[in-house]
Amino acid sequence: MILDLLWLLLPIAAATGWWSGRRSTRGSDKSRPCPALPGDYVKGLNYLLNEQPDKALELFVRVVEVDSDTVETYLLLGSLFRRRGEVDRAIRIHQNLIARPHLEGQHRATALLELGKDYTRAGLLDRAEGLYKELLSTRYLKGEACYELQKIYEQEKDWLEAIRSAEAYQSTSGDSQQSVIAHYWCEAAEQQRQAGRPRLASDYAKRALVRDPGCARASILLGDIALAGRDSAQAVKHYARVAEQDPDFLPVVLPKLRASYAGLGDQSGLSKLLSRFRGRKHDSETILQVIRDLLERGEEPAAREALIEEIGKQVAPVRLLREYVALEQTRFEGEAAASLRLVERVLGEHLQQWFAYRCNHCGFRAKNLFWQCPSCHQWGTIKPYDSPDDNLSGGRYV
Repeated sequence: MILDLLWLLLPIAAATGWWSGRRSTRGSDKSRPCPALPGDYVKGLNYLLNEQPDKALELFVRVVEVDSDTVETYLLLGSLFRRRGEVDRAIRIHQNLIARPHLEGQHRATALLELGKDYTRAGLLDRAEGLYKELLSTRYLKGEACYELQKIYEQEKDWLEAIRSAEAYQSTSGDSQQSVIAHYWCEAAEQQRQAGRPRLASDYAKRALVRDPGCARASILLGDIALAGRDSAQAVKHYARVAEQDPDFLPVVLPKLRASYAGLGDQSGLSKLLSRFRGRKHDSETILQVIRDLLERGEEPAAREALIEEIGKQVAPVRLLREYVALEQTRFEGEAAASLRLVERVLGEHLQQWFAYRCNHCGFRAKNLFWQCPSCHQWGTIKPYDSPDDNLSGGRYV
């Protein structure tokens, strides 16, 4: 269907361009007969009929006069080619438009933008970048050019340039990029951290918090830097802030908090923190940390009672059930203990198929945390996911 539309548009565009070019020569002399279709037009139709679309395309875009009556058709045709993956054809159309000396500024800018998208789709990022920068020197489509540059620098992982383009796009379009810019600073911080420059990494992470005070990722990163530098007090400070910024990320920082409190020699600090959020956030990881903390202090009856209470509240308490079965084994021997071990193993096998993270924007699921969704490319939309019961029902995941 789309293919038919493409080849219908091509000769129509050609005929319209020919007609509009000839119409101006007739003036007001209505008695003057309309000239016959040019031979190149007929030749182009023959190419189409003989399934030689490339020759037809080359002929039409070369011989047809492009003006305000035809340029929109050609832009649409080029966009359709790109969407179908026929990037070479899209590039030829848009290059031909740009080469026309009398093309008005708005149409030329649109053709530049579309050609840049063609190059991006083809992986020719340097060429696309050059076109978008050229657009920035005109008075047209500056916001769109900034946005496309932002996406190119994302692909190239040039985070400082991505930040500059995002700021320019925000200034031009009014569309807030603060949260995205915060993630760019975090990405730049990760680069510096991997390069062995923790001070610069820390500075970049702090800049992320300036852009977005609710950026839990920046706090996690600052905590990781502090913990690696054996500054347990600062690590606790940063990790604890995550619980205030976004309690959904408590499962991510709880093991880090435990290590940080251990570095301080504070046996009760984690318990106090967990007690503040236990009533607010009923995720399995938070509850399991509470249970394990009770067990470490030798309070087995309290741990058992807390587990039973929470199992009654949870919608999908598979992790809690496994923990409870493991705890109950200590009370039995022989066949009863063996049966409980079997149940624990089956529950564990089920949990192996549990996707721990899910994108709140597109539903993408993963076993590892991504800060940018690999599916919809949104930033900060993937969060810990605490319902394993429907993890076996399909969907996009890795």
